[in-house]
Amino acid sequence: MAALFELPPQSAACPVVALNVDDLRYADVAVDSPVGHARSFTYHIPQRISVQPGQLVWVPFGSQTLQGIVVELSSSRPDFATRDILQAVDPAPLLGEERIDLGKWMSQHYRCPLFTALSPMLPPGFESHVRSRIFPSPQSGDETGGVGAHSRAPLREETTAAIESLSEKGRMSQAEFVKLLGRRGPRELNRLVEQGAVRREVTIPRPGVAPRYEGYLIPARAGATSDEKLPPSQSALLDAIRQPPGHLALAEANREFGGRASNALWEKGLVAQEWWRTSGGPPPAALAARAGTPGTLTLTAEQQQALSQIISALEVSFGERPHPNAGVVAQEGARLPERTFLLHGVTGSGKTEVYLRAIAHAISLGRRAVFLVPEIALTPQTLERVNAGFEGRVALIHSGQTARQKFDQWWDIRGGDFDVVVGPRSALFAPLENLGLIVIDEEHEWTYKQEESPPLYHARTAALELARRTGAAVVLGSATPSVETYYHSTRGRVRLLSLPYRVSAAQGSGNVGAPEPLPLANVQLCDMRQELREGNRSIFSRALSEGLSDCLDHGSQAILFLNRRGSSSIVQCRDCGHVASCRRCATSLTHHSGPPRLLCHQCNYSRRPLERCPECRGNRIRQLGIGTERVVSEVSQLFPGISVDRLDSDATRSPGAAEEAVARLASGETQVLVGTQMVAKGLDVPNVALVGVVLADIGLHLPDFRAGERAFALLCQVAGRAGRGGAPGRVFVQTYNPGHYAILAGTRQDYLEMYRREIETRRELGYPPFNQLAHIVYQNRDADTAQRQAGVIADELKRRSAAQGRTDIEVNGPAPGLPPRLRGRYRWRLLLRGRGLPEFLDDVEFPAGCTVDIDPAHVT
Repeated sequence: MAALFELPPQSAACPVVALNVDDLRYADVAVDSPVGHARSFTYHIPQRISVQPGQLVWVPFGSQTLQGIVVELSSSRPDFATRDILQAVDPAPLLGEERIDLGKWMSQHYRCPLFTALSPMLPPGFESHVRSRIFPSPQSGDETGGVGAHSRAPLREETTAAIESLSEKGRMSQAEFVKLLGRRGPRELNRLVEQGAVRREVTIPRPGVAPRYEGYLIPARAGATSDEKLPPSQSALLDAIRQPPGHLALAEANREFGGRASNALWEKGLVAQEWWRTSGGPPPAALAARAGTPGTLTLTAEQQQALSQIISALEVSFGERPHPNAGVVAQEGARLPERTFLLHGVTGSGKTEVYLRAIAHAISLGRRAVFLVPEIALTPQTLERVNAGFEGRVALIHSGQTARQKFDQWWDIRGGDFDVVVGPRSALFAPLENLGLIVIDEEHEWTYKQEESPPLYHARTAALELARRTGAAVVLGSATPSVETYYHSTRGRVRLLSLPYRVSAAQGSGNVGAPEPLPLANVQLCDMRQELREGNRSIFSRALSEGLSDCLDHGSQAILFLNRRGSSSIVQCRDCGHVASCRRCATSLTHHSGPPRLLCHQCNYSRRPLERCPECRGNRIRQLGIGTERVVSEVSQLFPGISVDRLDSDATRSPGAAEEAVARLASGETQVLVGTQMVAKGLDVPNVALVGVVLADIGLHLPDFRAGERAFALLCQVAGRAGRGGAPGRVFVQTYNPGHYAILAGTRQDYLEMYRREIETRRELGYPPFNQLAHIVYQNRDADTAQRQAGVIADELKRRSAAQGRTDIEVNGPAPGLPPRLRGRYRWRLLLRGRGLPEFLDDVEFPAGCTVDIDPAHVT
């Protein structure tokens, strides 16, 4: 059960009384329209309805009826004409003040419409489209007036024909009628409606996923008067209602005592009806009865010290909240919340145990927590540990849920049924009240950045803004923190907590004493250039092949990492050099062996493998490069009969496939697991004694200033999967660039070495954390238009920075995007570098087809 309403919201005839706001008759509404960013529109609130901030409403917008979110109420009449709010979508506010403020900040910072910024915080499935139908006017065909009798000007021939066709059919959809009106259709339709030549009827369909409500009868007063005589059925029903817990489900009452008895008691004023939203799941009491507690593992001294500092911050009065406009995270000099921590611990140092105990303490203070993970598929064991520690009180949010599951989960969270919400970046916006702690595990991961569609937010930055408004503490955890976050810790803006030693997965009970640190895995660098010079044409170095053989002989397990899917990354004709490419994107097609096909990893275009070259008609087709499928094939040939499994996005398309693959590894059924970055984190299997990095160079030379940092992080993370059972693990890193600083630091698992190299380079070039970036991409199906328009945008931004005297803002480009063509559109990009970029771009109007990404995760 959750939100309580006085009347059933399904009944349009039932007024919903929310608050006494008779003096507040105007509302600023964020409308679901791309017109302007960070903007709301003022509407009049008619007497027949009452709305509150955070409520979802239907409003007229131009010729459309759109959804909107009320962000503010006012008693002041604006100095311009206003239109009326049509009706409320839901009878109660869906967003509180803190979420509305966060949405306003996101809209301003990430340059997106205010409604778009608020939409991730709304319940799943709230989207609904209005149906508009056109009917003939009652007078449109009468004898005196005829068609167009109400028009003040003669009707066009197309308009007359459209109205005649409408009269014959009796009604049309708005789209169909507008099409008949020709190129001026929408404007002509509005004129016809205003003049009464046609009639437009707007209907609002019920959403595909709607809340479930259950009615309850409660006593309206202490009891009936002594002389009041009730029939036996009514008297029995009234007694049942008065029994603890003091209410009775309406359906149960009607089933046991009859609907007439319920109606009679209601008409006599002896009972009242309440309507509660319900998901049909177990009530909160049942969930609480199953509640568990975090494990009783013995903490190391470093873990205990880190936990103590977090607990001290949690116990600070939550009423003392920093000012909501305390600063921007990405800029040097920005202020961060005082209760922000970086938990920097090597792989296997017990960061999760610190998270769980901090969450438990927040709950003991009456607060709730959000636990963010980079991807659900990457951390199944972490999720299992969180749920085990707080059984029955953990809500999981992920893309694999059905629409109904997502919807019910959202409302259960809002109703207070859960203390912890776990999920990827979108879980940050779950409707948790009394938020006390936000944990962001693997905070360096780029998957915390939304890149597909607006709002293009970074969950880490948004979490810090939400913490400012709620007074929550934030714990950022990683073995390889982002350079920006670690820099803030060196400047005292984030409190650094260190876990420098590995600990056993089974630390023992509280009476055993502090556990002994475990050694990091032994890492061996394998120079593949030397392997080629010595005649080795295998994808495996001799050291890795021998190490893998020894590992399997001793009954241990192995993980082989290659951050590339498929079998071969390039398919080329050996006669003329033609490379099979996507017809929609400027990228080569990857060969996949099961079933055989060529696939574009940008747009998923697929075709059969080439038998002959389309250019020269030759048949000498060669597959170059390697992917995870090729590695599986090579391992199976080298070690016949062993169990080999694959973990990448191709192998885990079906729901639950990733969890099943991890379970097979944990049980020992899988002897060798081959995968992409999905195997690099979250796996804690004691019997994994060997990790092989098949090619560490992938992504190392991308034109992205974070390429070296990401290569280092992947090496450290995947190396951390070996040797968790007590005996030292072995890691083999194969590379063609053994002298690269990221490879060398990764093999030594020396974060500070990588950080010192990166921070100096970024200081010299002006990259984050010393400046902000804005990545602007313009796309068009015509190549010349794309290039020309990108140049116009660049010239305007340079003129603007010069006019404002902003010598600190640098406009680079335009340059072709990477790839230069994607899904049939040509791409040109600009990169802005400087401080205060959201403010600099605040009132710039970009053309359609232009994407502005503030603080991008990738700049390609």
